Amino acid sequence: MGVVMTKMTSRWLTFAIGIGVLTTAIACGNASGSLSPTGPSGGSTTGAVITGHVRGVSTASTADSFAPLAVSSLHVTISGTNISSTVDGSGQFTLTGVPPGTVTLQFSGPGVSASITLSGVSAGEQITIDVTLNGSSARVDSESRHKNGGRDIEGHITAVDTSARTITVGGSVVAVPASARIHRGGTTMTFADLKVGVDVDVETTMNGTTLIATDVSIEDDDDDDDRDGLTEVSGIVAGLTGQCPAITFMVRDRTVTTSGTTRFNDGCDRIKNNVRVEAKGALTPNGALMATSVELDD
Repeated sequence: MGVVMTKMTSRWLTFAIGIGVLTTAIACGNASGSLSPTGPSGGSTTGAVITGHVRGVSTASTADSFAPLAVSSLHVTISGTNISSTVDGSGQFTLTGVPPGTVTLQFSGPGVSASITLSGVSAGEQITIDVTLNGSSARVDSESRHKNGGRDIEGHITAVDTSARTITVGGSVVAVPASARIHRGGTTMTFADLKVGVDVDVETTMNGTTLIATDVSIEDDDDDDDRDGLTEVSGIVAGLTGQCPAITFMVRDRTVTTSGTTRFNDGCDRIKNNVRVEAKGALTPNGALMATSVELDD
């Protein structure tokens, strides 16, 4: 009988020790976060915050007129993590706890599977973006970042108020005082050079709720007026429709149309969504570019 009791006692002791070891392992795992194989959770407060607005271009009628995106069941996820958000009925979303470094935002939903990449994300940063989606393609129309009161805004100018000396870049209204530096590279420019459609990189400070520009850099790469009076745009093709040689597509916020008289330096059949191109031509009254030439931009 004593032998039986000794064996039973030994088994219970072994079981109790095993439970203790397992409990300790679980507690340690939770403390270190090692049990999360998909990265930071959406509830983390140590990462960046990305807020955004999405829209679609599948039925664009003019350069600045877009059909609303069907956002039902549309989701955005930070690739490689469990950070995700549902896009609401107005096209808005918010992602919190975004890890620093280079991140990829994956958009998915009915008829949509596209991604964008943001680099240089830092902890505690607040990033606001405007994104245009079209099926498998996506582009960032404007991007602003701020941390500790400052903000850097990149995008194209969508409105100018000369009397108030303000410009609108994406969804942000920025006051441009006379003291602000306005330049294209090393060349000093003036407020009159800030026109709708021009791409800018604006450094700002906050005065209450007002964004005040300290530096406005006019970008040369995406929408330039040539000496021959033609306009040149460059960027990623999106929303391609039609058949060669009569095709229509978007480059950033600009509608580009071609015809039988358009010169395709690399062939019309190579113009596809997500390919970077340079298009040159004359602007029509509705702001679209009637291309005289289109070439791949490598």
